[in-house]
Amino acid sequence: MHKNRLSNNSGAVLVIVALFTVALLAVTGLAIDSGIGFGVRAKLNAALDSAAIAAARAVATGSTDSERAAAAQAAGEKYFAANFPDGWLGATPGAPIISAVHHADGYWEIDASGSALVPTSFMRLMGRDIMTVNAAAEAIRRDLDMMLVIDSSGSMGNPSSAFGEVKDAASNFVDLFNSGPGGDRLGLVSFASGSVLDVPINKDSTRGFDKTEMQNAISALSASGYTTSEWAMQRAYQELEAVPAGIRSSLRVIVFFSDGAPNTVASDYTRFGSTVTGTLASGTSGPGDNRAQGFYDHLQLNSYSGSWGTDIATLPEFGLGNVPLASFNNARTLDPTSAPYDNTRCNVNMAARNMVENVANTARGNNIFVFTLGFDGSSRLSTQEIDFCGYGSEELGANILQRLANTTAADVSQGDQPRGLSIIFEEPEEAEAAFNQVASAILRLTR
Repeated sequence: MHKNRLSNNSGAVLVIVALFTVALLAVTGLAIDSGIGFGVRAKLNAALDSAAIAAARAVATGSTDSERAAAAQAAGEKYFAANFPDGWLGATPGAPIISAVHHADGYWEIDASGSALVPTSFMRLMGRDIMTVNAAAEAIRRDLDMMLVIDSSGSMGNPSSAFGEVKDAASNFVDLFNSGPGGDRLGLVSFASGSVLDVPINKDSTRGFDKTEMQNAISALSASGYTTSEWAMQRAYQELEAVPAGIRSSLRVIVFFSDGAPNTVASDYTRFGSTVTGTLASGTSGPGDNRAQGFYDHLQLNSYSGSWGTDIATLPEFGLGNVPLASFNNARTLDPTSAPYDNTRCNVNMAARNMVENVANTARGNNIFVFTLGFDGSSRLSTQEIDFCGYGSEELGANILQRLANTTAADVSQGDQPRGLSIIFEEPEEAEAAFNQVASAILRLTR
């Protein structure tokens, strides 16, 4: 009887061990195969993310929304294939589904989904030979309203190759954005002693811009004159604001290029009892108590009216576009401390700096991003341009560009306003890389 009980117990133990072994193998197999499945899912997610981002970039290709959607699909499929090769961890990916939809309220929605078949190893013992892994990704590309502002003052001709390099870089920059009906809106302002609206922005629901028109206008620019930064910035801001509120893009941007600090004020002045409209230039050297003299047509790049400033005793409270000559944050104090201000070269120079910062502050306050580029080939941004205002080290042209863009590196910035990017380059051949940096930052914002 005792032997029989031992025999029966041994048989029961063998059965339990066998069942436990099968269960252990099943759990181990499930863990191993599930681990492979999770790895494939992570790879699938990454591939679909890259496909969605590539598709969002590709909607800049084409002249109609159907062409842009097709370009997005092709780019998404290409990037998916590059990031998920067939056979990775033994998996077989299916063709991704890429869709690009342009919504009427100002953005593209890119959806990417896909699956992969993963062969099992241990789970075959459980009768399951294949696992199906699914994933999806989404990207948003906001429509864009953008004004490009280009300094064409005389200093851009030094060295002689500089302006050509800048114009080529600006033309290639324009090429990165979505032209044609339904595309991005782009416009162009150039400035020197005055300012010209070379290409107005599209202000109706058809959207888009003419890429050839923009590039031809950039190519036609020539370098001469002073630096009426504030009037150019104001005209760019006015163009963006002129787009009816109901059809504006969700992303609005000003890209401002210059090689020096502002030195000219556009306003209405009193001369011999009559009102004359134009720009008054402070010049770049000499005693500061002399009157600013040179007077220019504010609607031309460099059309000299004469030394009318000698007949202008005072400066008004506001410039064109109702921009105050006094600083919005008391950065510089004119003499006297309230209008009418004396017409001195230092007052004009300080007002020019105040005004461009005033306009940029107003634009950013209306959720417009400002990006700035500066060419410092002749060191006009990194040294003091004038010797008659007693400016300190914080009054370099590079500092002003940082403030306009509201970067974190700026000595004075507004934390509650959009932050842009400011790029300074010293060699003409670096213009392309600088414009590309700004383009990349803007395109990131569209997503």
